[in-house]
Amino acid sequence: MKDFLHQYKFLQDVALANVFAGELKTLPLQGVVVPIPMHPEKLKIRTFSQVEELLNHAEIPFQNLLTKVNSSEQGKKSKKERLEAETLFELIHEVEATHYILFDDIYTTGATVHQAAKLLKDAGATSVEAITLIKG
Repeated sequence: MKDFLHQYKFLQDVALANVFAGELKTLPLQGVVVPIPMHPEKLKIRTFSQVEELLNHAEIPFQNLLTKVNSSEQGKKSKKERLEAETLFELIHEVEATHYILFDDIYTTGATVHQAAKLLKDAGATSVEAITLIKG
């Protein structure tokens, strides 16, 4: 999985999104799917959002409610640094009183997902869960 993720994200092998599309289509998603966003500078470098591509290939509708405001790479931080990280996200749209499903490519310490979930809950989400492709 580490090799797959590296090839997909960093070698820009977007076609690999199809590898998991069939499996993702079988998920019983009941709520508004929200992809964890990339920082705009990272998006320019990589040329695609790996999380959104996974969702697009699986034909799963989603809403972009968050923007990433901190450009530091979580993958290069220790667990302690990740858990003590400054704010990673801001809301870019109104949050309704409904259930949200955060979607990300990898879950390592949970800091990213926990920050995004807290932001949604504080803004009025009734509940938030998360689905990730890989648990690291």
